Amino acid sequence: MSDEFPPGADTAGIGSRVLRLRTERGLTQAHVAGTGFTRAYVSSVEGGKRTPSRRTTAYFADRLGVDPDDLFFGYDAGRRRELWQTVAEARTALSQGEIDRAHEAYRQVVREADGQGDCELGYAGRCGLGAVARHQGDTDRALALFREAEELLAGRPLAGRLRAVVGQMGALFARGEIAEALALAERHLLAAAGTDQHAAEFALRAASVLPLVERGELEEAGAAAEKALKIAPVVKDPEILAQGYYHLNRALTALGRYDQAEQILSRALALYEHLALRTEVGMCHFASGYLAARSGDLPGAEAGLRLAASVFTETRSRPRLVNALAELAEVVRRQDRLEEAASLVSTCRAAAGEYQDPEQAAELDRIDALIALGQGEEAACARLFRSALEGYTGIEAVYEIAATCRLFGDALMAWGRIQEAAEVYRRGLTALERP
Repeated sequence: MSDEFPPGADTAGIGSRVLRLRTERGLTQAHVAGTGFTRAYVSSVEGGKRTPSRRTTAYFADRLGVDPDDLFFGYDAGRRRELWQTVAEARTALSQGEIDRAHEAYRQVVREADGQGDCELGYAGRCGLGAVARHQGDTDRALALFREAEELLAGRPLAGRLRAVVGQMGALFARGEIAEALALAERHLLAAAGTDQHAAEFALRAASVLPLVERGELEEAGAAAEKALKIAPVVKDPEILAQGYYHLNRALTALGRYDQAEQILSRALALYEHLALRTEVGMCHFASGYLAARSGDLPGAEAGLRLAASVFTETRSRPRLVNALAELAEVVRRQDRLEEAASLVSTCRAAAGEYQDPEQAAELDRIDALIALGQGEEAACARLFRSALEGYTGIEAVYEIAATCRLFGDALMAWGRIQEAAEVYRRGLTALERP
C-alpha cells in the first residue's frame, strides 16, 4: 500500500474518528495498539497530538474492524464503500438506458463527496455525469464536467485522471474540435512519457487514431495504432482495453485494414459483453456494420446497423442512434432504396436537432446529396454537397473533405460541368496536401 493518503483525506480528523469508533465498539486503546504500537501512541493520536501515516491508519482500521476509508474521511462507517458501489451501479444503469437513475446516483455521489472534501469520489461522480451528458448528446456540458473532474485531481498521475482526459477528447471530437482533441492527447502523452503508465498511454494513443484519420494524417494514424497495439498486452483494466479496441477498430476500418479491424472488434465485443455494458455492445454492432459496409457486404452491414439502432433505441443513446441510422441510410441508398434512405435521413435530422454535432450534420448533407443525385435532382444535389463541404471544412475533417470532393466532382463531370468538377477535385487534393 502506498503511504500517500487519498486526495482530500481529512488527516487532522483521524484521531477523533479512532476515538469515536473505538468507544462505539467498546474497545480499549491497548486493543487498537495491538502488537505494533503502544497504548500511549494510540492515546496521542486520539488526542490529536500525533497524525499517523496511511499505513498506520490502515492498521488501526483493521484493529477496529472498519475500512481505512472510515478513518481517512468523515463519512459514517461503511458509507464511502457504499458510494463507490453506487458509482459502479450507475455506470451499468446508464449503459442500459436508465438515464435518470444514473444521473441522480452520480449527483448524490458528488454531493456527499464534496461535503467531505473527497476528491477521488467527486472525480468519479463528475466523470459519471459527463458520461450521462455524452449519452444524451450534450457535448458542451460533458466537456465542462470532464474538465471539472480532472481539475479535482490536478497534479496526480495521469492514470488517475485518465477517464476525464479521454472523456474530454471524445467531447471535443463530437464538437468538431479535432485539433484540440489531438493536442490534449499529445500534451498528456508527453507528460506520461517514461512513467510506465501503460494503460494511460494505450488509451490516449487509441483515442487519437480516428481524429488523425479525420485530419487526413493516415501515416500518423497507422503509427499510433501500432504503438497502441504493442502496449495492449500489458493493460489490465478490461474497460480501458475494450474502449481502446473499439477506437482502433473504427480507425483501422477507415484505413482499409479490414481483417485487423475485425479481429480487434471481436475483442472489444467480448469485453463489453463480459462487463454487461449494453450501449457499448451496441457500439460494437455499429462498428461491425460500418466495417461490413466498407468491405462491400451491404446485407451484412444493414443487419449490423439495424441491430445497433435497436440497442441504442433501447438504451436511449440519441447521438449513437443518429450515427447508426445515418450509416444505415447510406447502406440502404447504396442498395438503390432511395425513398427509404431519404426517410432515414429525415429521422436523423429530427433526432439530431436537439444537440450539436457538426460532423454528423455534414454527413447527413452528403447522404442527402447522393440521394438527390440518384433521383436526378441536380440543383438539390449540388447545394447539399456544398453544404457538406462547408461543414467538414469548418471542423478540418480533411479525410471527409477529400471524399466529398471526389463524389461531388464525379457528379459534376456526369452533368458535363467540367470546369466546376476540376475546381472541386483540386479542392480535395489541396486539403490532403496541407501541411
